[in-house]
Amino acid sequence: MSDTTTPLSAATAKVPVVSSSIPVSTFTSVSSPTLAAAATAPLQEQDQHHEASKDVVYKILYFKLHGMAATTRIMLALSGALWESIYPQDWANEKHETPFGLMPILYETHLSSNLTLEVPESEAIERYLARKFGFWGRDAWEETAIHVFYCSSKSVLSLYVNKVLLAFPDTKSRELAKFVEKEVPAWIVQHEKWLGRSQTPGFYVGNQLSIADIHSVVCLDRFLTIPECKELFSPEKTPNLFKLKHNLESYPRYTAWMTSPEFEAINISTRQRLAVLKG
Repeated sequence: MSDTTTPLSAATAKVPVVSSSIPVSTFTSVSSPTLAAAATAPLQEQDQHHEASKDVVYKILYFKLHGMAATTRIMLALSGALWESIYPQDWANEKHETPFGLMPILYETHLSSNLTLEVPESEAIERYLARKFGFWGRDAWEETAIHVFYCSSKSVLSLYVNKVLLAFPDTKSRELAKFVEKEVPAWIVQHEKWLGRSQTPGFYVGNQLSIADIHSVVCLDRFLTIPECKELFSPEKTPNLFKLKHNLESYPRYTAWMTSPEFEAINISTRQRLAVLKG
């Protein structure tokens, strides 16, 4: 498999190319002390501005779709990390090289030691990076509150994929109607209520960006592409969710990623895939 994208980072630094193929699996072969030392090293160097270590290069393996890699890509962009997306060229034959035969997979290469850590499973990747880059809260209560709303947004988006997009053709319109009438309004009510109580509008917890903020904006952006959902959202009807979205859009690194040629290429591919699924 070869890389097909120009290395990116929100800070516009060039990413050193570590390998042009899927790295050798280390998920079950690296010793615990070695893994722990490498995984925690950048945490000791980062500051409160979510800066990533420049000794570490990240690759995220996934289809050229937003899907289950959207939140991970945004966190990498916001962190200023050296990173790039890589895409499968022949997934049917490549999947056996990965831990569970599933994507996305995060590869974290430490340049000084040439050690590559491999993290499968989308939620594990997101939580790992959220902790590493400071998007997970500063204490147990903040972590819990962030986790609650992160999970809520994960759940409603998963419902849309599993109950609507993957529904049988003869039940798709009925499932969509149920989703728009029940699930989306329930999600809106709970998130609007919590965000409305915040002392710092535009954040779920405190005055710092978290994975809950990021993933909920991913969720909101998806809903805004569904014609049947659009009338449920507006700055007047859902002011706190729009404040959340506008707050994230105020980060230059986020804007740089969202307006990049690679993001637009993923956008086009995602729209094409959704058109097929919607029938």
